[in-house]
Amino acid sequence: MSGSAWIGELIAGIFYLVIGIRLARLASRTGERPERLLSTMFLFTGISYAFYVVPLIISVEALWTPFNFAGRVTYLPAPVLVALFTRDVFRSGSRLSTFLVVATPVLLVVGVAGSAAMGDWEGFSLRNPLFWFEWVGYTVPFAWAGLEAFAQYSASRRRQRLGLCDRMVCNRLLLWGFFGSLQVGLSLVYLPMYADFEANNAFSALFDGLAGVLEVITTALIWLVFFPPSFYRKFVSAPDVGDKAERQG
Repeated sequence: MSGSAWIGELIAGIFYLVIGIRLARLASRTGERPERLLSTMFLFTGISYAFYVVPLIISVEALWTPFNFAGRVTYLPAPVLVALFTRDVFRSGSRLSTFLVVATPVLLVVGVAGSAAMGDWEGFSLRNPLFWFEWVGYTVPFAWAGLEAFAQYSASRRRQRLGLCDRMVCNRLLLWGFFGSLQVGLSLVYLPMYADFEANNAFSALFDGLAGVLEVITTALIWLVFFPPSFYRKFVSAPDVGDKAERQG
């Protein structure tokens, strides 16, 4: 893995851990389930990234396979928690949401355990049919989260024009939609990256670097969703041209 990619993953992993800790503190104050789900999801994600990055930082090749497998296993709860969060917040009581919540862990466990049993401990072999179980298991929950967020953003924009929705809430829905989309984008980048690894026993610098950039952008979006700085709050809360025109009309 090239330097640009693992540095991106290192930055992303640190941010995921920090966000997870801060959300855990928030959840301890509010006692709300969505905050607990997300804080746990980000903590598992950050820990899994640490497993992936440590062998690269200390340059110990013997740790590559066991630490990669540990990273895969540690990441397993994250997509499940995203699915639970999406169901609770956006689609409570839906049969489809219940199906996705149940199907996600099944796909992930079958994919990881099955591919490992066939000797693919790192999970890089696209020729292994069980790879696709895992890939679908960690891609679909984020696609679902993004679609639900964008749908709610569209509805919130209409309510915002009537003064029935806060601008920051509307903006958070938009950013969460982009977060889900970027996660799907990462999953798609992994496919040619893993194919190149199978063919050349090395990761492509192009796809490797792209993955690192997407990781950093993703964590920046998450930070704006949950901990937006004051200047960003002012920017979002400022009336836009369309609002001014409506008032003048």
